[in-house]
Amino acid sequence: MKKKKCILCNTAIGKRFCKERNNEILCSKCCASTRNQTCEGCSHYNYAEKYQAAKFYNSGSNEFIIEINEKIEKAVEEALKLVNEGMIEDAHNALQKLLKNYPNYHSVQYGMGIVHAFKNMYDEAILFFNKAIEIFPYFTEAYYNKAVTFRKKCDVANYIKTLKKLVAIGDEYDDLVVTARDILNDMEKYIMKNDGVNLDTYLDCERKFKQAASCMKNRQWEKALSGFKECAAIIGNHPQSWGNMGLCYAFMGEKQFALAALNKAIGIDPYYELAIVNRVIVEKLKDGEKLSANKYESVEYYKDFSMKSKSYIQKVLEETKSIT
Repeated sequence: MKKKKCILCNTAIGKRFCKERNNEILCSKCCASTRNQTCEGCSHYNYAEKYQAAKFYNSGSNEFIIEINEKIEKAVEEALKLVNEGMIEDAHNALQKLLKNYPNYHSVQYGMGIVHAFKNMYDEAILFFNKAIEIFPYFTEAYYNKAVTFRKKCDVANYIKTLKKLVAIGDEYDDLVVTARDILNDMEKYIMKNDGVNLDTYLDCERKFKQAASCMKNRQWEKALSGFKECAAIIGNHPQSWGNMGLCYAFMGEKQFALAALNKAIGIDPYYELAIVNRVIVEKLKDGEKLSANKYESVEYYKDFSMKSKSYIQKVLEETKSIT
């Protein structure tokens, strides 16, 4: 069945039936921007009230009213239409002018986030989405697109955290909240099947892994080793933890323990090129010899190579060829 477009913008796919318009179909954005008190009784009306008078988190009893300026909203909408038409630079220029005049308007910040996401400038996009959320903490579209941006960055932990935040602050019947909840349920099933833990435990493991990786960058080998062991105790088939344990042992001069850990990582993922390369390097060490810290390079293998179908081994070979 062919999906119908929103009767108002005629651009986005319609998802909601509007009682005030004889059950004609609207997209989520048009529904949110045109809702008013006559919509009372609709499942989305509570969200509209939040939109008009939200509270900052942790602000006690301090309330604020979100500014709704139809002129600015229309200008942002026109800019986002340019994005949909592939005219990214024109959209960027239009939003840049709006940002100069209305730097504290949530939709302008959101629009800039969308533009930067389309330009693959993901870190900048997230900064704009964060600003939009800071101005309007119940901005579900900003949360959702921030989550999508984290996914494009292959940042699974922050992708999950942002979706969980969206579910926490949004109306349970909002389309984006329903979508986020479904994604989280599917992810939890997948992680439980593959790693045997729930989402919260998975996120805790990711937090511990980042802390251990930070210790590793600071050459705190024993502390890093302890952290990776904690991760492996939570998720036993976590190849990155075993691979990094192998490196920590190598930096400490424990060749046999290093090889055992690297072999464990490769056993979990036979295509884990980073561990394969490191095993070759460690095998050349003499017993008791420590791997030189000068050779340490921090690499996010699955993010920068595996998920992008790039070969780490090929990179190493090309670098070696350029040196010789």
